[in-house]
Amino acid sequence: MAPRIFGFADAAKRALLEDEAQAVRAAVERRIGGEPYAVGAASLRAAGLVGTLGSPFTGKTLARLLRNPAIAGLTYGPDGKLVDAGHPGMITPAQFAQLQKQDAAETAKKNKGGSAAEPVPDYDYLFGSTDLVTCGLCGASTQGLRTNAGHPGYCCPDGPRADRPGECGKVRISAGLLEDHAGEQIVARLMLPGTQKSLEAAREEARRELATHRDRLAEVRATVDSLGTMVLRKQITAKSAGIAKAEAARETKALNRAIRRLERAAATPVTGSVDELVAWWNTAPSEAKAGLALLMLYRIDIFQAGRGTRTIKPGRVKLWWRHLPPPPDLRTAA
Repeated sequence: MAPRIFGFADAAKRALLEDEAQAVRAAVERRIGGEPYAVGAASLRAAGLVGTLGSPFTGKTLARLLRNPAIAGLTYGPDGKLVDAGHPGMITPAQFAQLQKQDAAETAKKNKGGSAAEPVPDYDYLFGSTDLVTCGLCGASTQGLRTNAGHPGYCCPDGPRADRPGECGKVRISAGLLEDHAGEQIVARLMLPGTQKSLEAAREEARRELATHRDRLAEVRATVDSLGTMVLRKQITAKSAGIAKAEAARETKALNRAIRRLERAAATPVTGSVDELVAWWNTAPSEAKAGLALLMLYRIDIFQAGRGTRTIKPGRVKLWWRHLPPPPDLRTAA
């Protein structure tokens, strides 16, 4: 199932979330005026807005959003031209054309010859934003990151940075190597008796959790909406309202991220014969495969390996299956 795009109420893009849609319109107007993506992302963060995966906006994620024709109610047709997508848009097609013109102008300016450079395509991380892949040393959820040579991989994010010394950052693995290994294990597990029954139970649990998280998110939003009135009525101070908003923003981020994961899991097909499920896995997009992985796995722990390792050696990757007892919490383990 495709992810919900910021500004739309659901993945099917049937309606808009007006507060998010208004933020997109404002960002588009500033972008057309020449505002860099990084500055626009900072404005969204300052407004307490986060992406649909629950992460703060960056220049890269804002650029990806504003380059998506869906925000103008458009899509690319078979001939590569923009056509009406049949769903509402947050901006007009003319505004989207202006966004493209602004991008082209900046790209041409950066290139000495004046011609647009060929961008490096984003890698389609199978386990991106699932929080499934974990550093086996410190328990941190890994992030997708390219090496200096440009090779995509999963790495521990807790390494040293300019603002902190870091606690780990020692584990990294090739994205293709891990995804192929995990995919083989998942397909093998699909062939075992009882797997489909376990998948059905896991999906129902995901649906229940999804409903609970959505209800809680609605409660948090309603609370934030009421804070201004409470300050006016002198029921709370402005300082207390600010603290409450900050806490609500943190909880909203966590809830949105959890909802995004659960949406993928709940939308995963689990019916059909073993052969049909295996065939589905072999042809499904990464987004859908990730949903199945979320139904089957608690976690994937990765550990260090020697330099130049091109194979998964025993003990380097540990898959924790949901039909077995849950794994220990590495962040609290002694």
